[in-house]
Amino acid sequence: MDINSAPTVLIVEDEPVGIASLAGILGDACDLIISQSIAEARRLLSEEIDIVLLDLYLPDGSGFDFLNEIRASKLYAYVPVICISASDQTQDIEEAFRYGATDYVLKPFNKTILSAKVSTFIDLKRKTDMLAEAALTDPLTGIGNRRLFNQQLDLEWRRARRQNSSVGLVLVDLDHFKTINDQHGHAQGDSCLQKLAKIMNSSFARAGEVVARLGGDEFAAIIPGADLPCTIAAANQMAKAIHAECQSAEHATKNSPTFTVSVGCAATQPSSLSNAAELTEAADKSLYEAKEDGGRDCVRPLLL
Repeated sequence: MDINSAPTVLIVEDEPVGIASLAGILGDACDLIISQSIAEARRLLSEEIDIVLLDLYLPDGSGFDFLNEIRASKLYAYVPVICISASDQTQDIEEAFRYGATDYVLKPFNKTILSAKVSTFIDLKRKTDMLAEAALTDPLTGIGNRRLFNQQLDLEWRRARRQNSSVGLVLVDLDHFKTINDQHGHAQGDSCLQKLAKIMNSSFARAGEVVARLGGDEFAAIIPGADLPCTIAAANQMAKAIHAECQSAEHATKNSPTFTVSVGCAATQPSSLSNAAELTEAADKSLYEAKEDGGRDCVRPLLL
């Protein structure tokens, strides 16, 4: 997320005069997405939206209903929503805040007040998003951390169970990491971890796939919809990429240590009698077997 990029504003308003007024006030500083109905607003709502300006009375329903839907959604619950209305009735204002409005602005709009409110709420949202993102990111490698891994594995497990599909899991451990640190120094050890994270990020880049550093030199990749053969194939491609990258680095400079990895794979179709911990345990067992075999980009599967 670029905190300096132009904010995206979803305007849910059916009156042409109101739309024109908002475009005149916000158009130069914001990217505006215009919706003239609740149904259209539902289609246009996305993670790119920084703030919603919501009229309370629309041709296909009440803005209160749409506001209630936003607040009930995990994805959009914290998106600021400013209710815009010509009504200064206490009942409407109280109702808006009861449904979770961030603020309430009367028509016709005061340019200074509206601009200041929109700017303030967008800034607050973006800073909150950055804090939330930082809490799920490993600072050394820039990929997800264990908290993100746990959240995503739970999410994909429940999704796979609903859709009767499978989930693949790849666990990766850098071989002889302590030796690398001892012989080359911790800076070079960190460089190896960063290189591994970069290769994994490139290898597992399809929609829904997630890579994370679980801690130390242990990494993971979640592959939604993958059965065991697909999971093994993806892990082998990653191992080949690691080997190629290290070979290239070895020829380029003698100072950069090369490394290999041990890889454990598991996949399953969730059921009411299984849980995500069993998948992790199976992948961890196959990872242990790979390390027992000596590592060297060894990929070991285990069928649940």
